[in-house]
Amino acid sequence: MPKAPLLDLGRFSIRYQVILLFFLIIALPFIFIGYFSYSKSVQAIQNVSSLISKEMMDKNANNLDNYLDLVDRAQNDIMYSPDMQHLLSIDPADSLEEMEIASKLIQYSTDLSSNAHAYSIRIFPIEPSRYPTFTHSIYQNVDVEKEEWFRDGGAMKSPFWQLFLPSDNPYLYKEPILSLIKQIYGLNKTQPLGFVAADIKVSTLSDYLAPVIMMDQQQVMLIDEQGTIVYHQDQTLIGTSVASSELSEYLRKRPGSDVTIAIDGDEYMVTSATLAHNGWKLVSLLPVSLLTRPISGIEQISFLFLFFYFGLSVFTVAYLTSRFTNPIQKLVQAMRMVERGDLLPRLPQVKRMDEIGWLYHGFDNLMQRIDQLVQNAEKEAKDKKELEFQVLTHQINPHFLYNTLEAIRWKAESRKSDDISEMVRSLGNLLRLSLNDGREMSTVEREIEHVKAYVSIQTARQDTSIRIVYLIDDDILRLPCLRLLFQPLVENAIKHGTRCAGEGETVKIVITGRRESSVLRFEIIDNGPGIPEELRASLLSPENGASAQRKGVGLRNVHERLTIYFGERYGLRILNGDEGGAIIELTHPVLSDSAVEASA
Repeated sequence: MPKAPLLDLGRFSIRYQVILLFFLIIALPFIFIGYFSYSKSVQAIQNVSSLISKEMMDKNANNLDNYLDLVDRAQNDIMYSPDMQHLLSIDPADSLEEMEIASKLIQYSTDLSSNAHAYSIRIFPIEPSRYPTFTHSIYQNVDVEKEEWFRDGGAMKSPFWQLFLPSDNPYLYKEPILSLIKQIYGLNKTQPLGFVAADIKVSTLSDYLAPVIMMDQQQVMLIDEQGTIVYHQDQTLIGTSVASSELSEYLRKRPGSDVTIAIDGDEYMVTSATLAHNGWKLVSLLPVSLLTRPISGIEQISFLFLFFYFGLSVFTVAYLTSRFTNPIQKLVQAMRMVERGDLLPRLPQVKRMDEIGWLYHGFDNLMQRIDQLVQNAEKEAKDKKELEFQVLTHQINPHFLYNTLEAIRWKAESRKSDDISEMVRSLGNLLRLSLNDGREMSTVEREIEHVKAYVSIQTARQDTSIRIVYLIDDDILRLPCLRLLFQPLVENAIKHGTRCAGEGETVKIVITGRRESSVLRFEIIDNGPGIPEELRASLLSPENGASAQRKGVGLRNVHERLTIYFGERYGLRILNGDEGGAIIELTHPVLSDSAVEASA
């Protein structure tokens, strides 16, 4: 039965068909062109913005790396300074000596912080209590030894970064401070003498990161290896973790690549660069809506054109209705009167010489002839109904037949007729597997069972011995496949083999099956004499003579079903073995498990 078209225009009236045609011919192409232009414009803007943003990110990340290296080298000079190591290694004997050392440390710290690179230096003795004057002058009443970072820093040998926020100490930190802290060791000493901290203000980082910001709503942040934000235009976010799981996943898997991700329902173009100094990531979040704002006018113009074409369609439909649809509607009403039995409907007289006028005149002329044909049509309809009733009367319910076979098998077993029972059981299985619950898709395992049931019946029906070997990989047995694949091929092999086998010879058939990537490949190999070359070329072709059509019907049926369902790359291939016998190669795509349910 031919399949119904996806869009049957005959179901709609002419006016709706015109609207639909206008939409398909004019509006739809315009929508496509508008969408294509819009999407390409957005893509071009994003690509250019991404390229510029990436270049600026890499450049500023390199500048920031150079700045951090400068700070690092300055710290190293302090750490290895003999004067600093000497001052921190003195254990003051009295308050006078302690005040003298404190004065030198204060002066030393002041001189170090007076530089053109916008960073400051702080010195922390390993035991601040030995230098109360210095500690009080620099840190007021802050007990540095109770600070968590100070306690943890004593156990750390390597330098570490510490973020100080105004909430930690409003007196010391007027704004977020990012500090690189290193231990100071004396010469020939294994115990640290103190800490030297290089403090970088957020305002200093802004000087390096401000050129990256191209738009007002763009966000630029610096994120350390633990996912903590150490720089952001919004200082309230500094010291917090990255809240977006999508951004965290991006930083974990694809650092450096430019992608578009959704954060809190908004699309952002994300660009990042990694600092070589400490592995931190410089991240830019640019709202996609800002990039597409300049081309929003294209969308508005597109809607205006759509409204214009819609109005044009309405005007066209109104004209066609008055000029063509109404006369046709009257003709349709007359035809409906004919359907009800009035073969002489009343039609208005028209003087038109176009196609509609010819329809009216032709309709009047045909009424008399139709009246004569109605009687014959009614008789033919009556005969057809009688034939259909006879066909329905003689149809056999397949499930009734299957249940009847099971009853026969049960009675044969009860009377010890094992051969009859086995034959009936095989025939019942053959019928059950052929029906396949009305589904077009089966499984490889069910198809093999179908072949076994068929072979069992054939073995009982004829004297020739039939031996079949199944070499099917276990991992493909439960995969879906088209039903009735193997039985026609095995039937052809048996008929071909038994016709050519001598007395006492065994028909041998080997069925192999394996998976090759996304393809299932099967082979049915028999021990017959093979198939002549001139016949093999025509067995699978539907365009052959009547004599050839009577041969290989099962092969051609399987081949055509495979190509129709799955495409030309799948189907059958007929070969001859090197030592005789025919080889039927069958290729079938690997389908998902849901294919069986979908075919019900």
